[in-house]
Amino acid sequence: MMNRQDYQEAIDSIVPEQGMEERIRRAASAPKKRKRLITYGAASLAAVCLIVWAVAQVGPERLNTLDLFVQPASDAVVIPKIKLPKKSNASADMIGLVVYEGNIYTQTSTRMGAADAKQLRGERLGRTKGGIDEWSKKTDYEELASSIGVTDIFAVNGYDEGFRIMSYHEENGEIYAELYEKLNGLTIHTGEDLIGKLKLKDRVQSVTWQPYNAWYNSKTEYGELATDGVIDSFVAALYEAKPFDRDRLNAEGIYDQDKRLQKMLYLTLEDGTEVQLWLFPDNYVMYVGAPVFFQVEEQAYQALWNEMEQADVTKNEPAAS
Repeated sequence: MMNRQDYQEAIDSIVPEQGMEERIRRAASAPKKRKRLITYGAASLAAVCLIVWAVAQVGPERLNTLDLFVQPASDAVVIPKIKLPKKSNASADMIGLVVYEGNIYTQTSTRMGAADAKQLRGERLGRTKGGIDEWSKKTDYEELASSIGVTDIFAVNGYDEGFRIMSYHEENGEIYAELYEKLNGLTIHTGEDLIGKLKLKDRVQSVTWQPYNAWYNSKTEYGELATDGVIDSFVAALYEAKPFDRDRLNAEGIYDQDKRLQKMLYLTLEDGTEVQLWLFPDNYVMYVGAPVFFQVEEQAYQALWNEMEQADVTKNEPAAS
């Protein structure tokens, strides 16, 4: 077990994330898709809202960040570790997070149902210390410090705890759980370096999708697709896909392209986790929440797109609260 000094040194080695406000804004607008999908609760939501507000107030130029991406000659994308705030007023760096083994795990777009969470719960790793907020100092970010309050943290069965952990507690017969992922400190050569951690291959049980405008406006409009060779080919191509600097594509206007050519894809796996992918023109795909794009082989991407274009979109009633 690392001591406080070890954690301080680990924190000192972390570098910041640029463009975090865009990721959080997008994540905050994602609809709650089904009643079975659960989130941690008010603490995490407040943290997300906090960063959106802070960015709007101070602007990205005052976030005290360095370049997030390095695009070396090998065409790999390097996502450095997140740098924790140096000043007590660093509210713009605040998102739902947990410090575990000297690394920063942040909220993920992957969801799960209550029953699935219970099955996914692995070894208990410890109990978080609440209190991380916009006034926290660098020294407050010690082992199991968090912005999600006090709760138990567990490994996730079937996944590397160096990538994914989960919060979990039961209260009055209700299960509250959420996944947290280490989406920083990564070198991405192909899609497999990130997508492979999600364990998609040969494990997709159902597929749904949304038109961009339905997703953006939190409308419960979904299409369904068969889990056939088209999905298998798409996943295989995603594992082999080339990574691209998200900030560069953002500067080139990828988010501003025709919204009719953007869709949200939901892959529900056999363990109940639901992975959310954002599809863009020119065969680009983003795992929602991860700061990198992947360009998928055209034939596999287009086959999937054609199936979505031919599928019916149905309107579902919002889940009861």
